[in-house]
Amino acid sequence: MNVGKLFRMIRHPRVLTRKLLHRLPKYYRNILLCFPNEKRIKGQINELLAKKPKNPIIIFPSPSCPWGYLFQRPQQLARAFAKLGYAVIYLVDTSFVGSPDWEVRGLFKIEENLYLYNDGLDGELLKKSLEGEKILIWQYWPHQRNVIKENLHHVNSIRIYDCIDHINTFDSYDKIQIDFENSLRESDYILATANGIANDLRQLGFNPLLIPNGVNINDFEQYQRIKWDDLDDLRLNSKVIVGYYGAIASWFDFSAIRYAAEMKPDWTFLIVGEVYSDVQKDVHALRRSYPNVIFKSRVSYDFIPQLLSYFDIAVLPFLINEITLNTSPVKIFEYLAGGKPVVSSNLPEVNGLSSVFISNNKIEFYEKLLEAETKKDDEQFILKLTKEAEENTWENRLNKVLTRVEELL
Repeated sequence: MNVGKLFRMIRHPRVLTRKLLHRLPKYYRNILLCFPNEKRIKGQINELLAKKPKNPIIIFPSPSCPWGYLFQRPQQLARAFAKLGYAVIYLVDTSFVGSPDWEVRGLFKIEENLYLYNDGLDGELLKKSLEGEKILIWQYWPHQRNVIKENLHHVNSIRIYDCIDHINTFDSYDKIQIDFENSLRESDYILATANGIANDLRQLGFNPLLIPNGVNINDFEQYQRIKWDDLDDLRLNSKVIVGYYGAIASWFDFSAIRYAAEMKPDWTFLIVGEVYSDVQKDVHALRRSYPNVIFKSRVSYDFIPQLLSYFDIAVLPFLINEITLNTSPVKIFEYLAGGKPVVSSNLPEVNGLSSVFISNNKIEFYEKLLEAETKKDDEQFILKLTKEAEENTWENRLNKVLTRVEELL
């Protein structure tokens, strides 16, 4: 742990306490955190099974992408499964000290058919409780393999390995390559989010199904508005708002934003998201030199549709590297669903979208912004954007997978 992170935790005693509790041995941690006993948890699962859910039951294993952190592909797919009528059990743990993950003890209903789950034992009680039930285990990280093997896999289970990112994107550990390749071999079906990932898998001898990211259209058509004073003021005082939300990391093209901000000092460039430590100097430099470039902290997914409504143009300024060449950016489809003209770097998984303005360098990025600005109030163009979003929903993605899964049921 770096010194800066330690001092931030010390300034927030509750966070520090939760982190320390999570590091205790499971037995003592579960007592202190008041986990229900085995009988109570099995009773919760039996209540779920009594509702006669569709087969199979969908399980997203731990360690997981925290439900309350960045709302990404795993959470979106879990929601999409639930909307299709499947019971979904999404494992969380107390390593994430925020809500709702930290509060989950046993089975916790978050939406219709969708449950968060933490038994304090990495899902060990699920295997006992679901014996005889048909389940689909949706793995998306190499390091979930041990939990699946020890605590979840049984004779009636179907396993999918969803290659959501290039393996070099993950935090490395000694056995990551072994876990990755064994997970591929042990799965019934393998998915890839991007063509680059699919090609790499084919070279390893596998035949993946290409399932890019998608969007939930309803989230961007119907959402609760809140009073957002600073953005209301920004909207009133900005001729054009060029917006981005998401991770601000080493793949972010600061030079493209810098050039456009210099060329258009009367436009506002609003960048919202978590700033990774390796680019903090770049962020500070932009802030100092260009007052029309504004950075704001990340917001939860619930507020993304309203945030997007403030944009005139949405952007994806990414450098071209191994990570971005193998990325299916979920925000592209969200931008389209929000009816915003989009300017993006020339990424393989984006340049096939007919309504997106594609740039190859910082000068083209600026020129495409000028083109996009002429379309921001064009009703026919906005209709084209939303139509392309409708062709790329999470439900459409899942239906392709379920066609394969039904062959094994």
